[in-house]
Amino acid sequence: MAKSTKKKQGQIKKNDEGSWALYEMQAEICSALASPVRLQILDLVSQGEKTSSELLERLNIPKANLSQHIAVLCDVGILVRRKEGLFQYLTIGLPKIREACSLVKGILVERVEQDEKRAADLRRQLKSQRGVS
Repeated sequence: MAKSTKKKQGQIKKNDEGSWALYEMQAEICSALASPVRLQILDLVSQGEKTSSELLERLNIPKANLSQHIAVLCDVGILVRRKEGLFQYLTIGLPKIREACSLVKGILVERVEQDEKRAADLRRQLKSQRGVS
Protein backbone atom coordinates (compact mmCIF):
# COMPACT_ATOMS: atom_id res chain seq x y z
CA MET A 1 0.00 0.00 0.00
CA ALA A 2 1.43 3.39 -0.95
CA LYS A 3 1.83 6.04 1.74
CA SER A 4 -0.47 9.00 1.45
CA THR A 5 1.22 12.36 1.07
CA LYS A 6 -1.97 14.17 1.96
CA LYS A 7 -1.55 16.35 5.07
CA LYS A 8 -3.69 15.64 8.09
CA GLN A 9 -5.90 18.46 9.26
CA GLY A 10 -4.02 20.60 11.78
CA GLN A 11 -0.62 19.39 10.62
CA ILE A 12 1.86 22.16 9.89
CA LYS A 13 4.52 22.52 7.25
CA LYS A 14 7.85 20.80 7.84
CA ASN A 15 9.73 24.09 8.26
CA ASP A 16 7.39 25.10 11.10
CA GLU A 17 8.20 22.14 13.37
CA GLY A 18 9.64 24.49 16.01
CA SER A 19 6.31 26.27 16.16
CA TRP A 20 4.51 22.94 16.42
CA ALA A 21 6.64 21.99 19.43
CA LEU A 22 5.62 25.24 21.12
CA TYR A 23 1.94 24.51 20.43
CA GLU A 24 2.36 21.05 21.92
CA MET A 25 3.99 22.49 25.05
CA GLN A 26 1.24 25.08 25.36
CA ALA A 27 -1.39 22.36 24.97
CA GLU A 28 0.27 20.31 27.73
CA ILE A 29 0.04 23.24 30.15
CA CYS A 30 -3.56 24.01 29.15
CA SER A 31 -4.45 20.33 29.51
CA ALA A 32 -2.94 20.25 32.99
CA LEU A 33 -5.11 23.23 33.93
CA ALA A 34 -8.27 21.68 32.48
CA SER A 35 -9.44 20.25 35.80
CA PRO A 36 -11.36 22.10 38.52
CA VAL A 37 -9.48 20.09 41.16
CA ARG A 38 -6.09 21.04 39.72
CA LEU A 39 -7.15 24.68 39.55
CA GLN A 40 -8.15 24.49 43.21
CA ILE A 41 -4.78 22.91 44.07
CA LEU A 42 -3.07 25.71 42.17
CA ASP A 43 -5.07 28.35 44.09
CA LEU A 44 -4.14 26.77 47.42
CA VAL A 45 -0.43 26.44 46.59
CA SER A 46 -0.43 30.01 45.25
CA GLN A 47 -1.16 31.15 48.81
CA GLY A 48 2.13 29.59 49.95
CA GLU A 49 4.01 26.31 50.08
CA LYS A 50 1.74 23.40 51.01
CA THR A 51 2.21 19.77 51.93
CA SER A 52 0.08 17.02 50.43
CA SER A 53 -1.48 16.57 53.86
CA GLU A 54 -2.51 20.23 53.98
CA LEU A 55 -4.08 19.92 50.54
CA LEU A 56 -5.95 16.76 51.56
CA GLU A 57 -7.43 18.64 54.53
CA ARG A 58 -8.85 21.28 52.16
CA LEU A 59 -9.91 19.08 49.24
CA ASN A 60 -12.62 16.47 49.34
CA ILE A 61 -10.79 13.86 47.25
CA PRO A 62 -9.00 10.56 47.99
CA LYS A 63 -5.25 10.65 48.55
CA ALA A 64 -4.63 8.63 45.37
CA ASN A 65 -6.52 11.20 43.28
CA LEU A 66 -4.56 14.04 44.86
CA SER A 67 -1.32 12.26 43.98
CA GLN A 68 -2.42 11.92 40.36
CA HIS A 69 -3.39 15.59 40.11
CA ILE A 70 -0.10 16.67 41.67
CA ALA A 71 1.82 14.46 39.23
CA VAL A 72 0.08 16.09 36.25
CA LEU A 73 0.89 19.58 37.53
CA CYS A 74 4.50 18.65 38.32
CA ASP A 75 5.05 16.90 34.98
CA VAL A 76 4.48 20.17 33.10
CA GLY A 77 6.39 22.26 35.66
CA ILE A 78 3.41 24.13 37.10
CA LEU A 79 4.20 22.75 40.55
CA VAL A 80 7.56 21.81 42.04
CA ARG A 81 8.03 19.19 44.77
CA ARG A 82 10.51 19.42 47.61
CA LYS A 83 10.96 16.55 50.04
CA GLU A 84 11.89 17.20 53.62
CA GLY A 85 11.82 14.23 55.92
CA LEU A 86 8.48 12.49 55.53
CA PHE A 87 6.82 15.51 53.97
CA GLN A 88 6.50 16.59 50.37
CA TYR A 89 6.23 20.35 49.96
CA LEU A 90 4.67 21.89 46.87
CA THR A 91 5.35 25.33 45.42
CA ILE A 92 4.49 27.10 42.19
CA GLY A 93 7.07 26.23 39.53
CA LEU A 94 5.83 28.70 36.91
CA PRO A 95 4.99 31.96 38.75
CA LYS A 96 3.37 33.50 35.65
CA ILE A 97 0.73 30.77 35.78
CA ARG A 98 -0.98 32.89 38.46
CA GLU A 99 -1.26 35.74 35.96
CA ALA A 100 -2.63 33.36 33.32
CA CYS A 101 -5.30 32.07 35.73
CA SER A 102 -6.16 35.63 36.75
CA LEU A 103 -6.55 36.56 33.08
CA VAL A 104 -8.91 33.63 32.52
CA LYS A 105 -10.95 34.66 35.56
CA GLY A 106 -11.19 38.17 34.12
CA ILE A 107 -12.45 36.71 30.86
CA LEU A 108 -15.06 34.72 32.80
CA VAL A 109 -16.25 37.88 34.56
CA GLU A 110 -16.70 39.57 31.16
CA ARG A 111 -18.52 36.52 29.83
CA VAL A 112 -20.90 36.41 32.79
CA GLU A 113 -21.58 40.14 32.43
CA GLN A 114 -22.35 39.68 28.72
CA ASP A 115 -24.64 36.74 29.50
CA GLU A 116 -26.44 38.82 32.15
CA LYS A 117 -26.90 41.68 29.68
CA ARG A 118 -28.30 39.28 27.05
CA ALA A 119 -30.66 37.77 29.62
CA ALA A 120 -31.86 41.23 30.68
CA ASP A 121 -32.43 42.20 27.04
CA LEU A 122 -34.41 38.99 26.44
CA ARG A 123 -36.52 39.61 29.56
CA ARG A 124 -37.36 43.12 28.32
CA GLN A 125 -38.29 41.74 24.89
CA LEU A 126 -40.48 39.03 26.40
CA LYS A 127 -42.23 41.51 28.69
CA SER A 128 -42.90 43.88 25.78
CA GLN A 129 -44.24 40.99 23.65
CA ARG A 130 -46.53 39.90 26.46
CA GLY A 131 -48.12 43.33 26.39
CA VAL A 132 -48.62 43.04 22.58
CA SER A 133 -50.52 39.71 22.59
